[in-house]
Parts: sequence; structure tokens; C-alpha cells
Amino acid sequence: MKILQVNKFYYPKGGAETYFLSLIDGLKNNGQEVLIFSQKNPNNLPSNQEKYFISDLNLEKFNWPMVGSLGRIFWSFSAARKIKKLIAQEKPDLVHIHNIYHQISPSILPAIKKMGLPIIMTVHDFKLIKHDYTLRADGKKIKNKNSNLVDLLLQIEFNFHKKINIYKNNVDLFLVASQFVKDQLVANGFNSEKIIIQPLFTDLEINQSNQATEKYFIAFGRLDESKGLDTLIRAAAIAKSQPKIKIVGNGPAKKDLIDLTWDLGIASRVEFTGQKNRQDLHKLVSNSLATIFPTRVHETFGLGALESMALGKPVIATKAGALPELVKDQENGILINVNNEEELAKAMDYLMDNSEKAIVMGKLGQDLAQKYSSKDHLNQILGIYDKIKNKLATDDSNISNLAKFS
Repeated sequence: MKILQVNKFYYPKGGAETYFLSLIDGLKNNGQEVLIFSQKNPNNLPSNQEKYFISDLNLEKFNWPMVGSLGRIFWSFSAARKIKKLIAQEKPDLVHIHNIYHQISPSILPAIKKMGLPIIMTVHDFKLIKHDYTLRADGKKIKNKNSNLVDLLLQIEFNFHKKINIYKNNVDLFLVASQFVKDQLVANGFNSEKIIIQPLFTDLEINQSNQATEKYFIAFGRLDESKGLDTLIRAAAIAKSQPKIKIVGNGPAKKDLIDLTWDLGIASRVEFTGQKNRQDLHKLVSNSLATIFPTRVHETFGLGALESMALGKPVIATKAGALPELVKDQENGILINVNNEEELAKAMDYLMDNSEKAIVMGKLGQDLAQKYSSKDHLNQILGIYDKIKNKLATDDSNISNLAKFS
């Protein structure tokens, strides 16, 4: 089978790209032929299709000279033209879309449909229903981190694409990582029969020896306001067991978080390790008592929680997005309400006082993690490809059976 994979970045920039590149590797190792469409970028991996790539548009920092290029976030004639050339030359069987917002734009979707190819789209975030990608679990509205002008531009772009139903009218099948994401799409007018739940995966080796070597809790990820790490620090300050905390990662909130530990008098108990590579992070998680995800935003899946379970650790997490689909309260972890430092403090105290229970929770988490293997994930994706390639997905009665639901 020949599959055209499309994403605006062709290097490991973020979580969506990590999945995108892992999927490509899995397909190639399975003997499938994979084509790529993306932007040109000096960080890109090698690709035989690079001659079809569109020029790079860097939206990280807004500046006035780039205003003339912003029209393409609404409709990129160049992207539509070049992907048609690629398809005409390479003749793929189907197209799998990932993140195309802004830099590539959905202008490629009707172009692909005119070439007679089915389109699958993996939904990595909430951009299809929210202009700034994010759904808050606490209902709080946060000012756009860039500028009012950028936020306005994103709203106009979102409303334009929504008005013309560009995604609903052209994507044959949406793949989402959780029931939560599916429910959100359906609530916003997407056809439930065109949405398949396809969870993410982990290849971490399951090690049954999961006893903590040290009694500390760990939180990891980007350090920004949305992750709720200030709630974790406040909880550590009031917890009776006086737990030690390790916070892994970097981000704009780091200085404020460090200052908060000093203000609360617990700086000696909270360690900011900075960014760690995957191997070192997994070692820190393995040696911990439990991992904590106090997020204030709805998560599309919760891969960090799943990987923590694979490493044998119970997970304390907020009831945000898909996290409750993985974390079962008092089974493989503890669920708390968003922004509730008292509940988080009690959860840490409980695990500190009940280390044997923490081990049991960790083993139950490992049992769950074993069900999310890359081999099963790839087989399910290939099954979807095969059926949609053979036009079965055009029959509503078949769409809901394209993949094995978890």
C-alpha cells in the first residue's frame, strides 16, 4: 500500500510530530510505502518528496514583515497546487492528514478529494472546535500568549474554515485518541459515524519490579500555567507527610514556580531538574512513589500517564479530558478535582502512608498499559487503511467497525 502522510513539520518538534514520525517508521517497517508532504525546513528529515514541499512559514513570533504571508493560513494555493502534483506523480492509495493548520491550511483537502483519494485525519488537539487549540477544564479564559492581534487572526481563520465546513465536507474519517475527544467533536456538529477512537500507544518495557527506591512524587512536561503545577506546590506545602517533589521540564512558568516554593517555605523539598532526555526521565519516574498530572486543561489522551503506568507507577491526575479514561480512581491511581490543592495533598499523604497500596496500584497500571502496544496500534491503523482504500468507509454501516475500540 502507498500512503501519503501529511503534517506541517517533518521533524520531532512536539507530541503530534513524535506520533507522526513513529507511525511512519512503523508503516515502513511493515513493508508499506510512505510518501511525505510538509513544509521545507532545515530541521527536516530526508524525504524523496521534498521537491513538493511548500516554503516554511514560522509563526512562532509575529512580526510585521510576515503580514504578506498570512493569507496562506486561510487558503494556501501553493499547498493545494503542490500536493496535486505529488499525487499525480506518485499515485498514493490514500492520504493521512495530521496537523495542517496555519502553515499548510485545509486548502489541500478539496484538492485531494478532486484527485479521488480518501482522507483520514488524526485529531491531535482541539483546533477543530477551538481557535486556540485548548479546552480549559476550569472554565478560565487565558489571554493569548502572543498578542491580541494574533488571537484575533486565529479567531477569523477558525470562523472562516468553520463557515465553509472544510473539514466536515472533505475528511472521510477522523481518528481520535479518546472518547472525550469524540464526544467534543460530536457536540460541535461532527458526524459520530465518521469518528473512530484510536488510542495512542507505548512501547515501554513492563518491569514488574515497581517498588519506589525513594519516596518522592514527580511531575513532568512543559512548565506553564495550564499544567497546574502551582497547585501541586501548594498541595505539597499543606500535606501532612511533607512530601518531596521533583518537577521535570522547562517553560515560561518556571521562575514563578520556583519563587512560590520559597514563598511557601518548601524550596528544600521541591527540586526543579530542568529538561531530561527520555531515558533519564523514565529512570526518575521508575524511582518515584507516583507521578502527578494536575492539569487545568482537558487532555486529548494522557500519554504521560500511560507511560507512568507502564513504568509501574500510580498516577494522581485531575478529572480533565481523557485522563479519567486511563486513571481509575483507587485502582491504578487517584483522581482529584481541578485546582484542588486539598484533595491533592490528601492523595499524596495517602500514598506516602500506604506504600504497599501504591505498589498494587502500579501493577494494575501496568496491566492496563500492556493493552496499548505499538504492534496492536499499527495493525488497527492498517485495518482502517485497507477498508477505506476499498471504499468501505463510504458506507455508514461499516465506518463504526473500521477499528477495534478500546
